[in-house]
Amino acid sequence: MPPDSDTIVVNTQENRQESLGPEAQTDREMEIESTPATPTQNQQTPSVFEIPILPPNKRYANFSPENTYRGRNPYQNTSSLKPIAKNSEQAIYWARDLILQASTMEESHVAQNKLLELLDVFRDYTETGRVANQITEKLSAKLAYHSATLANASQQATKTLKQATTIASNKAQPIAIQVAQKPAQTSYATIAANNSNQAWTTVQPKKKLAQLAKKPVSYYQTLVTLEEGQITSPLLVRNKINQAFQKVGIAGPVIQQVATSKRNNLILTTTEGYSGEFLLKQINTWQNQLPIKKAQPLESWTKLVVHGVPTTFDGAENLQLLHTEIPTYNKNQTIVGNPYWLSRSWKSKQTSSIVIAFKSEAEAKKIGNRITILGQSLRVEKYRQIPPTAQCSKCQGFGHNFSRCRNLASCQFCAENHLTTQHFCSICKVKGKACNHTLPKCKNCKQTHFANSKDCEVLLAIK
Repeated sequence: MPPDSDTIVVNTQENRQESLGPEAQTDREMEIESTPATPTQNQQTPSVFEIPILPPNKRYANFSPENTYRGRNPYQNTSSLKPIAKNSEQAIYWARDLILQASTMEESHVAQNKLLELLDVFRDYTETGRVANQITEKLSAKLAYHSATLANASQQATKTLKQATTIASNKAQPIAIQVAQKPAQTSYATIAANNSNQAWTTVQPKKKLAQLAKKPVSYYQTLVTLEEGQITSPLLVRNKINQAFQKVGIAGPVIQQVATSKRNNLILTTTEGYSGEFLLKQINTWQNQLPIKKAQPLESWTKLVVHGVPTTFDGAENLQLLHTEIPTYNKNQTIVGNPYWLSRSWKSKQTSSIVIAFKSEAEAKKIGNRITILGQSLRVEKYRQIPPTAQCSKCQGFGHNFSRCRNLASCQFCAENHLTTQHFCSICKVKGKACNHTLPKCKNCKQTHFANSKDCEVLLAIK
């Protein structure tokens, strides 16, 4: 046989015999028939185990059985015998035996299990002719086994927990503790298989109990503005209004409590059966009992501070002139409530600041940062409420903070005219802190304590 040709092994029809097993028929199945690569070549038929050896400079034909997807055939260029199966069935038997042999040679248990599983595939194919279905059944069996194992472990754990809980409860106190044991959940596939002919069941969400929303306090309140200079007691107001409602047939009390604001306004609060809106609708019933200027719902007002207001105009005491002054010269912007001076010592100043209120924040924004009062354009800013007990860190006074303080600086420790941070001890050289050499003195009451002392007479008087 010339070295330039490729060898193709073909099984003829005469050589195809019934397989009797890889060991009994090895000698009978080694006969092959070789045909020349071209019809012009008349070569002698080689031996059944003769393997052609190609020179290094020759390539393999694409159709040659010696050239596999993994490269050179392991039998090539060797003297080993290469058995060739007669048919596919015999090749499968041989492959099964080789896999069995490989499993015995493996040292790893994991690899042995994988090879044995592959061996089961060959056995199923040769015995039953099934591959895919058998694998699926095996996987299903494994899943069922693991599921049963987990269910058993869950039941055992539940029993153990129940026993431990019962023992602990008997020792601690005679209170029976019941452990709710949930039944095993059924899969959707099982439910669908058992109820294939039944109609769908619609599950409705549980309806929550309607809870009564708690109404805000302002729902029961009404703001009443009294006439100028009128002073009355909360108890007298409550009794007069309730008596007025009794005369028209309302037996139960309508007013529960009455509060007086700093600006001489009354805040009426009704009982739960009534509301602030009810008081306004029935105002003709009780308005004659009090010197009322106006009544309105209690709302959250937006306050503004107006700076530089003259203090010498007529009506500066009560500022009632602003109720007509502001709407007339500021695009009908109406204020609510009673305006008041921001500082208690406004009379000793040529100009001071006042506080005005608007019904909503939107109306307050229409004013902008300037407002016309008494023929002057004055600066306006949002009111930031400061409690009367707030102490200024600059002058140690009350009712304002250091950002708007125009007073002289005063030390919190010694009451000298310097900032507290500049306090200095000439003996121990400590700065900004009180030491053993400091002689305490209060700027407000002139007593021998620091200005931030809670025992200060001025602070107690403000409270």
